[in-house]
Amino acid sequence: MKEQVMLTGVRPSGNITLGNYLGAIKNFVTRQSLYKSYIFVADLHAITSPRDPEELRHAIEDCMAMYLACGVDPKQTVMFRQSDVLEHGVLGFIMTFQTHMGELSRMTQFKLKSQSSAKNGIDTGLFVYPPLMAADILLYHTNMVPVGLDQQQHVELTRDLAQRFNNRYGKTFTEPDVYIAPVGNKILNLQNPAEKMNKSDGQNLGTIFLMDDLKLVRRKIMSAVTDSETVVRFDEVAKPGISNLISILSAITGECIPSIENRFAGHGYGDFKRAVADVVCDLLEKIQANYRRFKNSELLDDILNNGAGQARLIASETLNRTKRVLGLR
Repeated sequence: MKEQVMLTGVRPSGNITLGNYLGAIKNFVTRQSLYKSYIFVADLHAITSPRDPEELRHAIEDCMAMYLACGVDPKQTVMFRQSDVLEHGVLGFIMTFQTHMGELSRMTQFKLKSQSSAKNGIDTGLFVYPPLMAADILLYHTNMVPVGLDQQQHVELTRDLAQRFNNRYGKTFTEPDVYIAPVGNKILNLQNPAEKMNKSDGQNLGTIFLMDDLKLVRRKIMSAVTDSETVVRFDEVAKPGISNLISILSAITGECIPSIENRFAGHGYGDFKRAVADVVCDLLEKIQANYRRFKNSELLDDILNNGAGQARLIASETLNRTKRVLGLR
């Protein structure tokens, strides 16, 4: 049986949230030994809006150090910078010709970001980056992409583009599947559980970042919005705040939701929140210790440079085959 491939990419857009970790990173880490695994920092995607070059360089290093800290193993996973493998850009340009403008205009990320960017004008890169994201996935014959719910649409578009290309030119690309964890796939804002836990949360009161001070983390969880009941029960409609905290506890510990409900039967919200805070702080303490070990380490550059070399071998083969079926040399 042909080896299955798993791939994920991450934009170096700043501090990683607990939602990012539980929705995507943790799922990748727990499955990396079961696949031929690739993970890359999507630095080309990061320049769809202007960035300070020095800040971007630091963000790229921080991003990869954090993924190593979260448990990505370079012995099992190929890690690299997207911009070090030029085939991403070339195939991304090719895939724009397989993509309809209507498809791009319906992308949720574009609609949300274009609204916030309307005053200053919308960069073309914001509109056309989904074909580049498709190229990221298709270059490595990817079978599975672990994502949070907010990124499912991008993988579905990639699958559509792969099918469209294959129908036009013959079987060239593997059509990827999306993996969304049944628990923790969408961690919500602690102060407003109608919204997801977001990096752009202005006051950061509802968002837990992986590098937050642990005392602050505990304070955020203890002040999380709940409801007028005192029953620890999973009900996303009637009890979104408590359900969100149950999801966090379940996703970290692996304990099923009914077991959590039974364990805290008769307990108040205070006891429950303290238990959630203990588990989250224990997780973040380990991640932060690992991060400090990898940050500014020569080992990080060695891992990324070696990974880029391995990635180029596969990416160049895929791009050359794509060019041949298109009639290019």
